[in-house]
Amino acid sequence: MTAELKLVPWGDRLYVVLDEMKDAVGSIILPEKHSERTRIATVKAIGEKVGNFTVGDRILISYYTGVFVHLPDLAFRGKEDLHRIIREDEILAKILE
Repeated sequence: MTAELKLVPWGDRLYVVLDEMKDAVGSIILPEKHSERTRIATVKAIGEKVGNFTVGDRILISYYTGVFVHLPDLAFRGKEDLHRIIREDEILAKILE
């Protein structure tokens, strides 16, 4: 469709993409549950005032954290709610792998 989106968050904000949450039972994949309280996301871009995170970090955030970024290219796939802009202080934890 279009070229790769390039977002530059302002100040202490980060652009993150949430992992799709799927539970598997055998070979059946169950859809995401709406009652989840936390989500795992990957940092895609950071603002100039972000000090504790870098692009590529995996983080834990609240399910309701941040501002949804609605991207027309993803709307037809039902994945438009996976892209968010969040503040650095909204991050609950960094995931170390």
